[in-house]
Amino acid sequence: MASNILTVFKKLEVMNGLDEYVPDLARKSAILLPLLCPQKDYEDDFVNLNSWQLVFTIRASHLKEHAGEVSFPGGRIDAFESPLETALREAYEEIGIKKNDIKASIKLNHSFARSGYHIEPFCALLLDNQHFVHNENEVSHIICLSIEQLLQIKCWTEERTIMNFTRKVWHYPINIDGIGDIDIWGATGNILHDFLLRVKNLT
Repeated sequence: MASNILTVFKKLEVMNGLDEYVPDLARKSAILLPLLCPQKDYEDDFVNLNSWQLVFTIRASHLKEHAGEVSFPGGRIDAFESPLETALREAYEEIGIKKNDIKASIKLNHSFARSGYHIEPFCALLLDNQHFVHNENEVSHIICLSIEQLLQIKCWTEERTIMNFTRKVWHYPINIDGIGDIDIWGATGNILHDFLLRVKNLT
């Protein structure tokens, strides 16, 4: 049992992150931040947060909303489905993550998208031996970035007027081999910022 790793992961849930105002929108969605721990570290119960990786997707170019943007797996919450169930279902449908492979999960702070969705984010701990299978109808690429890489990005913020109020939006620009320049921004950028603030407060 990787007790140290699971303890550290669970502590992320109670760390201070990005606490932004989120309107109570009728459209509800949930997303999953897949967090990969090196298998050997997990087996040895050795904690090295910098080597853990977050998994992102690039949305297919033909989608009606947020086409071609960097995101986390997720989607609309169906009737009689909990937000976590939605996040897990969407992660399986989009990139093949199986519920049985998840070691633990935590909640992050709510966010929202300019398309009008109230987002409930969850983070799931997995081993880095995952075999991802992306659904080409929804996802064009899968990207894995270590926490060390993400902390080194020169992020920046801007103010945008959305739904008649002003909101700070975080940008995380990075160059990915084989893909080129990408910008992790909008709701994804804000949720990433929430997660990284927790990491910084933990370490």
